[in-house]
Amino acid sequence: MNKLLITVSWMVIFLSMTHSPVRGQLNGDTYQEAKSAGYATWTLTYAEAPGFAAETEKGISGITIDIMEKFREYVQEKEKIKIALKFEAQDPGNFTLFLDQVKTSSGGVFGLSNTTITEDRKKSYAFSPPYITNISMILTRNSVRTLMDIEDIAQSFKGMTAVTVKNSTNEKRILEIKNQYYPALTLEYVPSFREAMDMVLSNPKKFTHLDFTYYFDAIQSRQPVKRHPAGDDRTEEFGIIMPKNNDWAPLLAEFMSSGFLNSMEYKEIITRHLGKSAVSFFDSLK
Repeated sequence: MNKLLITVSWMVIFLSMTHSPVRGQLNGDTYQEAKSAGYATWTLTYAEAPGFAAETEKGISGITIDIMEKFREYVQEKEKIKIALKFEAQDPGNFTLFLDQVKTSSGGVFGLSNTTITEDRKKSYAFSPPYITNISMILTRNSVRTLMDIEDIAQSFKGMTAVTVKNSTNEKRILEIKNQYYPALTLEYVPSFREAMDMVLSNPKKFTHLDFTYYFDAIQSRQPVKRHPAGDDRTEEFGIIMPKNNDWAPLLAEFMSSGFLNSMEYKEIITRHLGKSAVSFFDSLK
């Protein structure tokens, strides 16, 4: 009898586990709830990206974090709603998991990283207005001969492997290069952009296509990195992502369109997290 009870108990536990909500599902208070209650908790999740969202000795830091802090101040002053911030990230190094978690979350959840705004992603996420223009780059170890023309990549990078992250815009760009100029190119997939960067820095037979922030992070850390200007892509913009049912999205758009992105406060945020060299680089491209 005792064995039967134990067996039944384990079956109940197993069934409850298999029918429980998706592990890691994130939730935050809605704007509608907050208007009545006078307070709300926003859940912030992130994927590590140098300068945009990363864990430091002082805690989670980056451009997107500071934008959310300014947004909180805006809401508290304009709407008289007290906002608490809660960080939840199951695996900050896994960009694909980050996207999945935001997609399946609900309410006041905000995804912070170097996330490119695309028409395809708009089908699954709500986006803030773009807060910065990205330049994605072909990067290698500095011993690799400079690629002068993207059309020559099959010859210049002969025998090299491209390292990228699945379902990222960087993967899309590499696939475009493969289809147009280098059909024999082999791709290797990793879960994070940081891992892609580390593999390239340690192996001259690998290259990647990453956002500018990884290049400047490597330069500041005196890493043996080379940018190949022939592979620059300046068509992307970054935004903060949210689940489609996040009813704070219109207020975030209102805040970012209120003059904040042209303010001295915003310029100071960019300089603080990317450095003067990055700011000068962007100015030189205008």
